[in-house]
Amino acid sequence: MLPTVRRPGTVMAALIATLVSVVAGVATAITVYTGGTDMVKSLLSDPDVLAKLGLSADEMDAAKSLGGDDLFKPVLDAAYGSLATRATFALVLAVVLLLGGVFALNAARWARILVTVAGVVAIGLQLRVVTDLATSPMKLFGLLIIASTLIAVVLWWLPANGRYAKARKAVQA
Repeated sequence: MLPTVRRPGTVMAALIATLVSVVAGVATAITVYTGGTDMVKSLLSDPDVLAKLGLSADEMDAAKSLGGDDLFKPVLDAAYGSLATRATFALVLAVVLLLGGVFALNAARWARILVTVAGVVAIGLQLRVVTDLATSPMKLFGLLIIASTLIAVVLWWLPANGRYAKARKAVQA
């Protein structure tokens, strides 16, 4: 019978941080998909958002009255398309993080590298979401993803995890 190698607590902590990031990524995507163009309409009715776009509420109302829904709908669709693309990308990254986290649980170096690379990309995407036009829940989930992914990446590379990987490899050899 092979001797067992005790898994350090840092591995479980890294997995939990990774799972928090995964859940927040899925929640962000669900928020966008369920919000649809109505979410974009609510964003465009916010004076702060209009100010970021360089518009006033009066200018927006004038544009709606001149073009009606025929002119306004393509703008909503384009804005929603952009948000939906980001949500899909976040969902794909969440799946990659989940798979990497599960395989990294058994000290696979390639999986820790995968989590690190996907995590850096996810942080970059969420920095864009947080600093761009987004709803409050999207920004909140984005900040949660940034924090938990950063914590996860650091935890996956702690020395205790490296020793665990070497010990597992030695036992299996």
